[in-house]
Amino acid sequence: MSRSSCTWSTRSTGDSRNSASPDVDSFVIKRPAQATFRKLFQSRTPLHYFDSALRISRHTLRYAKRKIRGLIIRHLDLSKLYADLPQSRLDFLKREVLLDEELSFLIQYEDGWAVDVLIRRLYFQRCTLVEEKLKLVRGAQCHSRRRLLTSCSRVSPELRPGARRTRANASSRVALMSTRLDSATPSLIRFHPAIVKAGLCTDEHLHQLFRMSPTSRDTFILKALGVGKSTLFERVVVMDILERVNNERL
Repeated sequence: MSRSSCTWSTRSTGDSRNSASPDVDSFVIKRPAQATFRKLFQSRTPLHYFDSALRISRHTLRYAKRKIRGLIIRHLDLSKLYADLPQSRLDFLKREVLLDEELSFLIQYEDGWAVDVLIRRLYFQRCTLVEEKLKLVRGAQCHSRRRLLTSCSRVSPELRPGARRTRANASSRVALMSTRLDSATPSLIRFHPAIVKAGLCTDEHLHQLFRMSPTSRDTFILKALGVGKSTLFERVVVMDILERVNNERL
């Protein structure tokens, strides 16, 4: 590959050779030429060509692919062709990838072009992704049924303040919270049971949450949703929804 097809810019504040950009303190892998960019999308492109363009090790590439596959399964409609996917969904997914702390190295690619390439290449394996998603859905359904049966058997008529609750009381805001989570794009309704279980069962609990400090609220959401079961972007969106529900006039 010629140097012009994929250039590597080492713009650093400590590099006297490039004093024209003193505000940049990290290197940037520039977007390749359009012909090279198109070739990277093709499934038959040799892997060594792909590795060379992205300039990362095979091990790192495999790890990134595995993480992005999981996000694709979670956020994209796998019944559609790539060309038919809404751009808003693709943009949302790209933000998810770039906000993932373990994939933060992808920020070094100009305009996040490597993320576009990886998402598109992985989406071509749609049949395999559909099978994986079906397995996850079936597993989640079985787990939800077991948890619901367990929760119902443990609920008592009087619940002490501060104790974890497994069923929401008659609460207009708690009911509205479920609706708002489901109306998000993509839906975040799967987090509703975890939020209720963590203690947000009544309007008063919701008010108490927003009387806490921002750090305490973030800690609550992190523990409620779980690091491995939610992304940073999802936790931010959920907190925003809870705040809007708390401020809603009913």
